[in-house]
Amino acid sequence: MLRDTLAFVAAAAFLAPAAASSAEKLDKDAKKWLDDVRPLILPEEEKAFRELKDKSERDEFQRIFWARRDPDLQTPANEFRTEYEKTVADVDTRFRISGKPGSATDCGRVYILLGPPDEVKRDTARESTTSDQPFAGRSQAQTWTYRDRPGMKFKDGQAQIIFDAECQLPQALRLAEQMNRVAEGKIANPNIDYRKGADGRLVKLADQLPKPSPGTALLKAPRQDFPVSAQSKMFLRSPGGTSYVAGLVRGDATGLTVQDAGGKKTVTVVVAAQAVDESGKPAATTEREMVADVGPDNSFVASYGMALKPGSYTLNVGALDPAGHKGSVASTPLKMPDFGTDELAISELMVLQDAQEVASVSPQDPFGAFALGNTRVLPRFGNVFAPSESIMLLGVAYNAKVDEATGKASVTAGFTISKDGKPVAQAPDQSYDSPQVPASVGPVPLNKYEPGKYVARLKIRDNVAQKDYTKETEFEIRK
Repeated sequence: MLRDTLAFVAAAAFLAPAAASSAEKLDKDAKKWLDDVRPLILPEEEKAFRELKDKSERDEFQRIFWARRDPDLQTPANEFRTEYEKTVADVDTRFRISGKPGSATDCGRVYILLGPPDEVKRDTARESTTSDQPFAGRSQAQTWTYRDRPGMKFKDGQAQIIFDAECQLPQALRLAEQMNRVAEGKIANPNIDYRKGADGRLVKLADQLPKPSPGTALLKAPRQDFPVSAQSKMFLRSPGGTSYVAGLVRGDATGLTVQDAGGKKTVTVVVAAQAVDESGKPAATTEREMVADVGPDNSFVASYGMALKPGSYTLNVGALDPAGHKGSVASTPLKMPDFGTDELAISELMVLQDAQEVASVSPQDPFGAFALGNTRVLPRFGNVFAPSESIMLLGVAYNAKVDEATGKASVTAGFTISKDGKPVAQAPDQSYDSPQVPASVGPVPLNKYEPGKYVARLKIRDNVAQKDYTKETEFEIRK
């Protein structure tokens, strides 16, 4: 039997902006800026903005806000902001109702985020109009229809949105949530964020933008000075409509600058990772120097992590010896999941060698990308283990359906391990009452298992939706 269930708090909250302990009252300019970006700003962004202490911080926040949405950081112009401000000016006139600017109405926000509807149906029982423009400055209930278009898909191929005579959504709460998801999709650079430095102030945009460095230079001109390979291991939901991916890079330390202290060998490496989207444009870049152990086979393992929007990418991961200047790059396809839907979704099932509670994680920790708050999880490159070791299994499910009567979800999660299609171990089911389910089990000693390949499986039952979901992964026991 699998034993000793381990409770993880595996949320991606560690990526969220930190709240300030105090804040000044918003001034006139700050309130106007919030009104100007109301159709676009996310609830967590507005909360972070309101909690800032002074005007200089709010000015920096605004620079970061627009940079997150800039489609090309290499050009001086922000094409998204220019188009947004142009659309808002048009919408303010087009949908003005009872003296309220159009961008402050629900139909204005929908128009800004989704664009012009494919079809407009007016409530002719109340009032008729021959105008081709939605509302056209007249109070009238309408139904807008949007059909699938490039970069935008709807359930069943189309979406219908009903507005009342005041240009508002009668079903405001539900559609407001959906519009927030659309607004999340406008973020082009999720790795630019509102994190704070040791001084408690926002890290400036200038300090977050990619800078020329040996790591990024290696990614631009890839080479193979030593064998290296990369794997993606962990996917978690993070703020802003993105998912966080963390992975491992494994390289051969032969010929690198290896330090030997008390019989323990280590190597200092710079790990640079870049995700390139299907159009060939870099979507995110990260770089960090770390100190990794050199194993008996003379290999080292280090980590990388970044936030990305759902979609398909090519991931380029480079490892560089800053002392000897040797470097290598590995490329691998990357499919980022979408955890922001109405359907239950499960992260990758992770097979861990250990999980540790720590007070803090060193910036040079080779597994630093796998730090979840005060929990440091340790994956294994290739999922290969020895009979003398133990493993832990971890998977996170999102979006479990909530029972309207109780206000809670009802989820059952269970783990099994099989070999050659036959179950060899099963853990007791675990129950959860929240939409997010951090399911885990372990440690599982491997000394009673025969060498060979195994399949670990997580089965999730959403009792409210009455649907079953599974996620599985392979691991190997090798002498």
